[in-house]
Amino acid sequence: MSLVAGTRGRVFAISAAVVAVLGVVAIVIAVTRPDAKSDQAAAGPGAQSAVRSFFAALSAGDARTALTYVAQIPGFDPATDPLLTDAALGPDRRPAAVQVGSARQVTGLTFVDVTYQARDTAVQQTVGVTREGGGYRLRDVLVGLAVTGVQGRPVSVNGVEMGTDDLNVGVFPGSYEVSIAENALFEGETLTVVPQVALGGVTAAANLGAPEMTANATAAVQREVRRALDKCATATGAKPPGCPFWLDIPGGGAANVKWSIKKYPAVTPKVTPLADGFTVSLSDDGRGVAHWTGTFVDKTGHSRFGSGDIPFDVAGSAKPVGTGVTVSLTT
Repeated sequence: MSLVAGTRGRVFAISAAVVAVLGVVAIVIAVTRPDAKSDQAAAGPGAQSAVRSFFAALSAGDARTALTYVAQIPGFDPATDPLLTDAALGPDRRPAAVQVGSARQVTGLTFVDVTYQARDTAVQQTVGVTREGGGYRLRDVLVGLAVTGVQGRPVSVNGVEMGTDDLNVGVFPGSYEVSIAENALFEGETLTVVPQVALGGVTAAANLGAPEMTANATAAVQREVRRALDKCATATGAKPPGCPFWLDIPGGGAANVKWSIKKYPAVTPKVTPLADGFTVSLSDDGRGVAHWTGTFVDKTGHSRFGSGDIPFDVAGSAKPVGTGVTVSLTT
């Protein structure tokens, strides 16, 4: 089992169970059984040489050459994966001290066992080899990298920017520095993971867990809640849509109301776990007050004038959007 350290002093243990589950949905390269004659021909020095050449290219930081040894994968174009490039093969991210075993056959399929060092961690990987296009090609040699818990923060792997969503991508054997940038709600963090064998495949899992909120998150959320309440106060109806306060008109008659916020509540955001991740829920101090004045038609059909104060509570959720925050209020 490997350990990965976060920048906030947190230590993450990637359990075999987590890796196994992610290994099912990470890149698991489907292998079609090559014909027995071709595979027998691969079970020799040529197969071993192909594996050795692949890892030599990686150790030299040459992604293009390494990919020439990877078997074609139906529906997958390596050129579309930004992590299968030289940019992701920094000197301290490449496999080191590579040892390539002899080719062997199991039920007509050819395999070569490889051991290497990934950030001071010993990795054992079994690589399938087949004949393809007049040469030898490697099956199951790419690693399925899964990054979860991004929560809308910019993520990069080995210095390559990968957007703001969770990842499930193919990567070369080696080690992977996953860096998550801070946004308006959540702190950034960095951790390193290495490949592990799970469910017959090789995967690397970076599960970030629950994010920690930044020191400025509460102020940012309070500003957005205040902005949302001010928008509610521009309504002229008895029930401003999506707002935490409203006016009950006797008999349900029409009303023309002028709203104002007499007192804004103090709002606190909190990271709350969900079945499939996390959300930022909102709670307040219960001191919000809205004021209204206006006319309405009562149940007898007569026009009435009135005014008053309405206490209200704020609940809902917040999420990061770009460099800011957006809130959704519960009515």
